[in-house]
Amino acid sequence: MQRSTTRPLALPVLFAVAMMTGAHAQDAARAPTALERQSFQQYRAQQGAAQAGERILFASLPASASSAATLQASVEAPPHRGRGALCRTERVNHVLAGSGKQARWQAAGTQYYAWLDRGACRAVAAPVRLLQRVPDSELEGVLLYQKTLLERARLLMAGNTACAPARAYPFVLAAVDVGASRPGAEEQYALVFQSDRNTYLRIWLRRSGAQYDAWNVTCPAML
Repeated sequence: MQRSTTRPLALPVLFAVAMMTGAHAQDAARAPTALERQSFQQYRAQQGAAQAGERILFASLPASASSAATLQASVEAPPHRGRGALCRTERVNHVLAGSGKQARWQAAGTQYYAWLDRGACRAVAAPVRLLQRVPDSELEGVLLYQKTLLERARLLMAGNTACAPARAYPFVLAAVDVGASRPGAEEQYALVFQSDRNTYLRIWLRRSGAQYDAWNVTCPAML
């Protein structure tokens, strides 16, 4: 299975959405300034014509030990149909590096997303991020049964010291991953849920016939 090379330590906080189709913007945290928006539009224009139906999402990236807080702008491609009810899209990320008059936009990798929609595959506010490559034939079923898998995983959480305190938290699916639950274990698909308290639950899946079942759970501090 092909591994991604652009996984961040945590999900960025999206705080402004400027759709090319003219939808309303959403504000939270520090919104990008008019000059920052203008500078990105100029940078984007140098890369070529905008694609019809794409949207631009601005996100606040927190400071880390090696870098200061910065602004990210993601160009999200129009959704396209996958297998069955599956919809997919990708976001090409750009970050504003530097400060003041020296600040410049630069490419920062691509992220892939998916969700289920039996209608027209419209863009959604919170698609599920794919941390690794997952084929349509597997991904559709994993997304379809996510709520059932979460409820089964709550039983496993009771016997896990790290997960037990979060057993009753509300969770939403944030990502799908591929990896090993412990060193030396075989690779499995994993559903990564995020709670309303910014904690994470990783449900490792085992195939059961044509479907998957919750096999193990871990509760990492980050995505």
